[in-house]
Amino acid sequence: MRRAWLTGATVLVAAGVLAGCSPPRYDLVAAYNGDDGKPWIMLAPCGRNDITSVHVSSRPTDPGPSPYTPGAQPASGWRSGFDPGVGGGSLPLFEPPASWGAQRDGEQRILPGRRYSVEFYSPEDGVYYGEVNFTAEDLAGLEPGEVWAGDRAMTRKAFREYRADKC
Repeated sequence: MRRAWLTGATVLVAAGVLAGCSPPRYDLVAAYNGDDGKPWIMLAPCGRNDITSVHVSSRPTDPGPSPYTPGAQPASGWRSGFDPGVGGGSLPLFEPPASWGAQRDGEQRILPGRRYSVEFYSPEDGVYYGEVNFTAEDLAGLEPGEVWAGDRAMTRKAFREYRADKC
């Protein structure tokens, strides 16, 4: 009986540790086409939470050759310095504020054949990540007033409602 109790307790502790290791990810970032014709992103953390890092990256939609192979399609993206200290807002995809100390990778424009990922990290209210994944084709298919979030096109109102539900 003691062995069964000890085994059960061990399994419960292990499950709790594994479940708590990784902060949750929510679709709290939206991508859209700005009035200026450039791709924009909307960072929408919960409440008045601060964002302590932002990362824009890309990878080929067709895995093909390694990115280190000569002639392979270049990377495109950037990552903020340690603490941009913002509570959310909108900005052009490839124009982070100078105060963020962003480190840029490759070309700073949408490239065909790449899937883009935008993530932010917030250490407040239980720690979580906000993210969105999209392609140039996803943005090209948006109607005026729509954003890309949660792997689909939606209205800005639907995005705000989704955010309210997650937060």
